[in-house]
Amino acid sequence: MALTAYSAEAQQKLLFEEKTAETYLLKYGTGSDNSQVQLNNIIDILNENQVTTRSGRPPRKPEFTLRFEQHTQVIDTGDKLQLKVQVAKVQVSGSTDYKDFDLGEALLPDKYKAKVKLLNAKNEVVQEYARTIMLKPKGVALLEEQIPDTAANQNYKLQVVEEQVEYTAVDVQQLKEQLNLVRAYFAADAKVLQALKEVALILPDDIDRLPLHDRNLYELEKQYELLKKENYVDKLNLKQQDPQRLKYKMEQLQQVLQERRKAVNYTLATIHEHFYNRGVSMLNNGNASVAQTYFAKSVEANPNFAPAHVQLARIDLRNGYIREATNRTRDVLTRMRVDPQTEQLALGLAHDIYAAHITEGNRFTTRGEYQNALEAYAEARDLCSTIGGLRCSMQALNDGEARAANGVYRAMVDNGKRLLSRNDLQEAERVVNEALDFQEDYDYVLHNATEASELMNQVKFQYYLRFIDEGKRFLTQQDHRAALSRFEEALVLEQRYTFRPVQELRLLSQKAAKPVLLAMLNEGYEQAMQNRLGNARQTAADATVMQERYALVQDVEVQNKYKLLRERIFTQECINTQADYDKHFQNAEALVREKKFIAADQAYETAIKAADAKAECGIATFTAIDGRGAIAAAANYQRKLEEANRLIAKSRYDEAILLYEEARAFYLAQQVNKYGLDHISLYNFAKDHPKQPFTAAVVSYYANEKQEQVSVQLLALLLEKGYRTGKTKKVQQQLGQQLALKDVQQGEVQNAKVLSLKYSQNNNDLKQLRKAYEKERKRLAKG
Repeated sequence: MALTAYSAEAQQKLLFEEKTAETYLLKYGTGSDNSQVQLNNIIDILNENQVTTRSGRPPRKPEFTLRFEQHTQVIDTGDKLQLKVQVAKVQVSGSTDYKDFDLGEALLPDKYKAKVKLLNAKNEVVQEYARTIMLKPKGVALLEEQIPDTAANQNYKLQVVEEQVEYTAVDVQQLKEQLNLVRAYFAADAKVLQALKEVALILPDDIDRLPLHDRNLYELEKQYELLKKENYVDKLNLKQQDPQRLKYKMEQLQQVLQERRKAVNYTLATIHEHFYNRGVSMLNNGNASVAQTYFAKSVEANPNFAPAHVQLARIDLRNGYIREATNRTRDVLTRMRVDPQTEQLALGLAHDIYAAHITEGNRFTTRGEYQNALEAYAEARDLCSTIGGLRCSMQALNDGEARAANGVYRAMVDNGKRLLSRNDLQEAERVVNEALDFQEDYDYVLHNATEASELMNQVKFQYYLRFIDEGKRFLTQQDHRAALSRFEEALVLEQRYTFRPVQELRLLSQKAAKPVLLAMLNEGYEQAMQNRLGNARQTAADATVMQERYALVQDVEVQNKYKLLRERIFTQECINTQADYDKHFQNAEALVREKKFIAADQAYETAIKAADAKAECGIATFTAIDGRGAIAAAANYQRKLEEANRLIAKSRYDEAILLYEEARAFYLAQQVNKYGLDHISLYNFAKDHPKQPFTAAVVSYYANEKQEQVSVQLLALLLEKGYRTGKTKKVQQQLGQQLALKDVQQGEVQNAKVLSLKYSQNNNDLKQLRKAYEKERKRLAKG
């Protein structure tokens, strides 16, 4: 480490060093250059703002002195020269004090210009530099350069000449901004003092005006943040000069604001408890109305604060608002989470409310206001059923409710009787129905009451008599349908109720029903004539019901009409059956002509079934039977072909081939050609079939049937259509072996290769056949 330090010291050599003090007196002048003009503007601004010296004395005309130290060095680093000129200890003194703030830094000139000359031992200029810098209090480099050192043992030195400071519009603006900043500082101080006064008025315990205090505190917090954002501490360096102690006051304001915010937030978070406690205090002092206001504020702040709800419910009960007290107490005990003490208070209050409902119900019953009494008892019963742990006197409730229910029921019956006496049947019926519904609702009280049922019987009897009278009037007018409708309504009432029936009603109903029934039978006959058999049958069924209901079964005129209707329906049904048979038979004949024998067979069968379904009509079916028998062979042949195609579609090729050949044999045996049908041979059928795997199966079939030539020919056609050769390897080998064996058995002496080319038709796709043939011939020759 010592060697390294020595080496570095040997490499650097201080050739020249000089420190000079520079001083500039800056004052108002008569010069016309821009720098003097701007300096004069600065002097005028200082004068207008009564800037003083540090002693506090205002000068006749402000002036100030700029001082700094200039440090020049020339250092030999071996092969290079380091040239340095440093400006340090920059300060301004004189008329620089404004309201106890030093404006010296704001009065520094925007530009400092100088020329730096490097001189050798003969004072000859080796290098010259022109520089312009901005002066800063902590100093700034005027020159930092390195140049090659080509001469030895030169006594170099640096000389700073033609120095001048220059003020610009920037300096003027900088001074104005500094002055404004100082003025803003004092304004901020005033705001901080006012804020400290106002924050003292923020009272976290003033719960009635707490929202106002919260808003005021928020505004003060915003104001503090704005002041803090101005950052006077750094801009004016308040750590060194703070004449109004603004920094301390800001810290004090921040602390007070934080303390107030914490207190206000806590009160806001627990405001419901504060309101509640204030309400309890007012209640204890006998001021219930004010207490109610505070309890209401408590639940407004926290809707689930049960103690306040209990107090409000108790005040409501005391003021006679029983239902309001009921609902609030029920909510406390069924919807809210409550502490044990509050729960006991609420249960006690619920018991008082229950008793109040019973008392209110008894009072209403005494005054004859039975409906209001029932509502009061219902409130009491609902309270008991919904609140667990509430002890209720059910005997008192049941007795009171029974008295009130009886009162309401008797009033309904009495009202119904009055309406009946005025012959207002519709309104009387409505009232009696309400009484019966009410009786059902209060069955445990009114189970044995019969007044409403008896009154309903009387009302329905009056309706009964009215319907009979109206029916008689319509009967006189020959309006038999209207008369029957009224008599029917009377009969329905007679069946449902226990009043004594009018004996002539049955005869009157029969008298009105007969013309209606005869008209109905005539209409049914017309329906049958129009082939509307569904309507005709329904009319006949309805007529049968009417005959039995109105005792017209033995009536001769009715019976004759009914018989005519049934006969006409039967006749029309037979006509329809014959038409249906003819339609299907003609369809079958047309299909025969088109050689669609399967469909024709089905059409013949449908015709026969249509006739058999109405056997009593005696429709002759021999034409269809004969026709079906005549085409049986053709139909069976086409079914075999159809089934073969179905098997091919399911890729069941071997079954399809056997069935197709079976169809061929059937065709020949039954002489199906006489039906004008041509049979396509299996070869031709397979040759043109779109499913190539089926054609391949037919190739194998012919090979197995020892029809090698046919098989090879079909195989060649299949391969021409692009069927993969590899899939036919096995059948080619089979054909080659079978052909070789057959030739040997027949004593064929022609060359094996010649014959193999012949059988394979010189087709390269059949080379497997050729190879198998030649190989088998060799094997058989050896054997």
